[in-house]
Amino acid sequence: MLTFMSVALLIYGSMHWYALDKVWAALPHSFGLGLALALLGFVLTCSPLLVWFMERQHWNRATVVTAWVSYTWMGYLFLFLCVGLLFDLGHALAPLLHINWPLNAVLTLRVVGLLALALLGYGGFEARQIQVEELRIATPKLASGSITIAQISDLHLGIMQSEKFLERVIVKLRELKPDIVVATGDIVDGQGDDFAALARQFHAYSPPLGAYAVTGNHEYYAGLENSLRFLRNAGFGVLRGEAVEAGGIVLAGVDDHTSGQQAELDTRKALAAVNAHNFIVLLKHQPLVDADTPFDLQLSGHVHGGQIFPFIYFTRLSYRMPGGLSQLADGRRLYISRGTGTWGPPIRLFAAPEITLITIESANK
Repeated sequence: MLTFMSVALLIYGSMHWYALDKVWAALPHSFGLGLALALLGFVLTCSPLLVWFMERQHWNRATVVTAWVSYTWMGYLFLFLCVGLLFDLGHALAPLLHINWPLNAVLTLRVVGLLALALLGYGGFEARQIQVEELRIATPKLASGSITIAQISDLHLGIMQSEKFLERVIVKLRELKPDIVVATGDIVDGQGDDFAALARQFHAYSPPLGAYAVTGNHEYYAGLENSLRFLRNAGFGVLRGEAVEAGGIVLAGVDDHTSGQQAELDTRKALAAVNAHNFIVLLKHQPLVDADTPFDLQLSGHVHGGQIFPFIYFTRLSYRMPGGLSQLADGRRLYISRGTGTWGPPIRLFAAPEITLITIESANK
């Protein structure tokens, strides 16, 4: 953990150095300006640690304000970096292309800053536009009729995602009226202010065939026992190496692999007694596919669709799977949700949040 934090702070500090160097280049140099920029960079780099400390002191209101400022700034800084590097590339290529670069340091700072601000505003807007992605699967394993499943994932309820956000999610679920709701991990994130009230909100829609959840990595970061208590109070049956039959299909769920080898044991345990003639939906937070795990459809989340472009390319390199639906070589299917909430910066850029509506219907005519 210490190594991870050190590397993260080094990267975040370097991003501040880049941005504040642009400010330094655009303004008249002075000792006072240099000192002010150095102090500002240090405070902003350490601000996520301040949020972490305040959260553990249960200073809820102050933590919410500090978190919104800190993580909104983080999103802006990342966008400033991306736009700034594009301008730097253009500046470097201009002489090679015999083009007179039209922007000096002052104009560059203004243009890059305004473009990053515009992208931040759009990202905040997009993060509120929950999309419904529909998926239909025909299978002979379902004797007749059809069943609908709504997948939510990566809500990250807590400091920044609270009652108003969850209300929008519940409204969407009530509009869709699925038979089953499944939550594929990272539903909670941190302490929050009143998790009991958030749990009660979930009862505004009770799917006729039940609601089921599995743990994600953030359930462990937030405290596993508290997270499990919240999910159960919210009306979810938490599947931890377990399988249940609902509406003619089988739902199997396993803990996130943050739990270590237990997750592998849970997977084998969950599917040991499942009949291969059943249509099996495996709920697994991270989109890692086990070659010897029997399932027809795996529902995962975790990657947020990258959340902020161009992170989507890093997630694809990491998990070697595109978002959305993938048909595996052996006929199994994997669906990776973009997630419903946000983590860190409260924005999404070209990765709209989603609730997935899966219709599994009989192929028997």
